[in-house]
Order: sequence, then C-alpha cells, then structure tokens
Amino acid sequence: MNPRYWLACALAVSLAGVALPAVAAQCTGNLTAPRIEHMGTHATPTTGNGTVRLQVQINANGSHAVTRILSSTNHADDQAAKEVAQSSTYVRATCSGRPVTWFYDPTFHFSGSGVSSGGGSTGGASGTNRIEGMIRTGRYDEAKSAAQQALTSHPNDPAVLRLLGVADYYSHDYDDAADAFSRAGNPGRLYSAVAAQSYASAAVHLSQTQPQKALAYAQKAVALDHGANSRFALGVAQAGNKEYSAAIATLQGVHATLLADPHSDAQQQYAIDQQLLSAYVGAGELTQAQPTIDEMHRLQPSNNAPFDTIGSVYLNSCQAAMNAKNYAQAIPLCQKAAALPDSRIQLVAYIDMGYAEANMTTPDTAQLKADADKALAIDANDPRANFLEGMALVEQYGASHSVSTKQQALVYLNKADAEAKAAGDTALAQNIEHILTQLNAAGGGMP
Repeated sequence: MNPRYWLACALAVSLAGVALPAVAAQCTGNLTAPRIEHMGTHATPTTGNGTVRLQVQINANGSHAVTRILSSTNHADDQAAKEVAQSSTYVRATCSGRPVTWFYDPTFHFSGSGVSSGGGSTGGASGTNRIEGMIRTGRYDEAKSAAQQALTSHPNDPAVLRLLGVADYYSHDYDDAADAFSRAGNPGRLYSAVAAQSYASAAVHLSQTQPQKALAYAQKAVALDHGANSRFALGVAQAGNKEYSAAIATLQGVHATLLADPHSDAQQQYAIDQQLLSAYVGAGELTQAQPTIDEMHRLQPSNNAPFDTIGSVYLNSCQAAMNAKNYAQAIPLCQKAAALPDSRIQLVAYIDMGYAEANMTTPDTAQLKADADKALAIDANDPRANFLEGMALVEQYGASHSVSTKQQALVYLNKADAEAKAAGDTALAQNIEHILTQLNAAGGGMP
C-alpha cells in the first residue's frame, strides 16, 4: 500500500456512527404502499417553474417527516416543496394489514398556476431505501451493485450517487467513493462526513499519480469539513503539486491542531511530521526542517527515516558538486550528512568526502586518512573505504618513502581489490590494480 495512503488512515476521523435515515420495515407479506391523502400548502414563495422530488418517512404511528430532497430542477422551489410535503397528510403503508414505517417519494411540480403532485414512489424493496438497508447491514458489495444498476437508467441521480459513494467508502474504495460524491454534487448534511473523508483519503492516494485531481478532492474535503484530516489531505496534495510553501503552511496548521488535541497520539504526530519534512525538502528549507526532524526522532527513536530523508538530500548535493568537479563545495555538504546519527549515511558521507579530498589540486593527506579511518570504523570490509585508506597511505609513502607505510598501503589496496571483485565493481578493481602495479614498480610512489 502506498505509505501516503496509509497516513490518511492514521489521521482518519472515526465515521462508524455516521447516521443514515431510519430503517423502514421490511415487508414479506402483502404490502399496501403509502400515498398522499391530502396535499399540503406552502407559505414560502416560489420563483419560476420547477420539479422537486423529496423523501418522506411515514411512520407506523401516523406521524411523518421530510428526510431530504432527492432531486430538484429549481432549487428556488425547494423550501416550498418541503412545506408542501410536511403539511400534506398520508395514508400509512401496511404489511398484511398492519401499519409499518415506510418511505414515500412525492414529486411536486411548481408553475405559475401553483403546485401539483406528480405522484410518488415508495422506498423499501425497490427504492433507495433498499440500498440504504444493504449499507446498514454491511452488505456493501450488494449496495454498490444495486446503485450501479439503478444508475444505468438514471445515471445522474444524486440520491443514488450519494449512496454509491457511501457504499464505496465503507468498502475502502476511496477513489471510487470520491468520484461518486463528486458526480452527486452537494452530499447534504447527512453524508457530508463520509464525503469529506472519501475526498481526503482519495486525495492522499492520488497525490503522486494524479496531483491535480488530488488537489481538487482535497479542496472539496476542506469545504465540507475543515478538520485536521481534510487539511492534512490538502497539505499532501499541495506538496504533490510542488506547492511546497502552501503545503508547509497547511501542515503546520494541522500539526498545531493535533498538539492541542489531548486525544491525538504519537502516530498521528509522526505522520504529520513525515509529510512536513517532505515539504521542507521539496522547498529546500533544510534548516527549518530541523525541529521536525528532532520531533520525529523523539517520537520514534529507533526509526531512522528522517535521517535517511535529509541525508539523501545532502549526499545527492555532494555527489552533484563532485560530478561538476567542485570538490571544495562537495566536502561541506558531505560533512553535514556525516553529522547525522545514522551510520549508513555516515559511511557514504566519509567515503564521498575522501574521494573529494583525493581529487583536490593539493590533497590534504591527513584529512583523507582521517575520513577513511572513520569509514573503516563503520565497515572494515567496505572496498571503497579500504581503497581510500590505501590511497592516503600511498600519498604518505610518496612523501616519506617509508617501507612500513608502503606495506600498509599494499595491505589495504589488496583488500580493497578483493572486496571490489567480490562486489562486482570491476571499475574500482581495475583502478586499484593499476595503482598496485605502479606502487610495486621500482621507486613506486603516488601515481
């Protein structure tokens, strides 16, 4: 799994209690569907023509409530439609003669001449209520299939699309959930929490592969819920789009929110720090990253990930300077990497420094040997470290003509040659053997 995707889960808001409309009864007997008995009126004026379809829950005790608007061709008529639906009277549904709670979806047409009812449909076995029931009972795959089937005839039905998004979310298909909610438009108060979490999770997941889409989803998440999880997704998406300054500001805000929350934990804080560090690196703000690195080390002392991240930046910069033959610039960059408390990074840093020093116009033999010694202290069998140690001794032999120094150089160079061959580094082995040939020649010194 993409680690960024996991990080969103680490900050996820618990949505297990997201409410859905009350469950209507399931009738296995002879169902008599509800219907409007007397259509109500409205006090709110309407503007223009429009058709509004609503859902009304008609309870077994005769009471009823408008649960939501299913579709509307003119939102200026929505409030009037609610008033008409609420003030109407209904004949209750019955199952084998017994009153049961059921859903009814009346449709009201508004025109200059007033309002009329276009009839309605019932929930239960064939409506959106059936999909909702599947979701409540954890039958998410069935709910998705039912919703997708319904969309074949009504591809833009917002009510079905919202339910598809809910089913996708609880199936952990966050990308699909975000797509469904995006097609549905406004998820409404009932599904806003699920939609926000779907957008946030999808934004993190897509931040590297589809950064622009990820940013759009993250912005939708923040619009629905300005909490830490949505803003975390926004920061990740901003970084994915290389908007590093914006990402740093967003993630710093999330970090402050988590620190102030007594219920946040170390794992969540570390997840924020990891993304912050990545944004700092992208922005080239390595000095500003130090407090974040310190906090990550405090939260997870045995995890070297922050040092790996920052060390890679220094080592890559050191290598780039060496490739440009700017050895004086390369050395301090490697020194910064060597100062990190990670032996793997230190080993590479000391070796790279040694190569830079060896290529200087006037090599500092003492410093070259000191760095080679430090590299060998970390890994006595590293071929490059042994090579540099041998080269430092060759330099010293060239100046002193000490036989013992020459013998020491031969020991390290022969060991480096054998290790390079074992590692398959033929270029290094050939270079060493060329030096050995010259060193063993009469009056051998530094080639």
